[in-house]
Amino acid sequence: MPSIQALKGTPDKTRGLFAASAAIAELPAPEHMNDLAQICRAALEDAEAKQASTLIFPALPLAKQNSLMFQAINVLYRTMRDFQDSHSHPQEILIYCEDDRVLNLYMVVWNMYYAADKPSRMNDGRWD
Repeated sequence: MPSIQALKGTPDKTRGLFAASAAIAELPAPEHMNDLAQICRAALEDAEAKQASTLIFPALPLAKQNSLMFQAINVLYRTMRDFQDSHSHPQEILIYCEDDRVLNLYMVVWNMYYAADKPSRMNDGRWD
């Protein structure tokens, strides 16, 4: 079953294919979120072509506006889920967040919009 996880730490490039092309320095403006989806999809297509079972994805950089982060993270999750629904690879996507505030935003968006039930939540102890 395909999975997406946000993790705290530096990307562990030994666990799978690292999506270096998906690293961005600054979040796009809301009207350019489609560019972010295209960057994500290109990394996913590369993983599919290489039949990588695990894709290591760099986290988004922290933005001053939480609303922009929510929108960008949602775009990534939606792109990843849609791709995994119609492709056999990657089976697992690991998003490494070096900043704890960024990790928390990834977990909030996942838990609010994508987790179907309590067991499917991303949880590092903050959610219970």
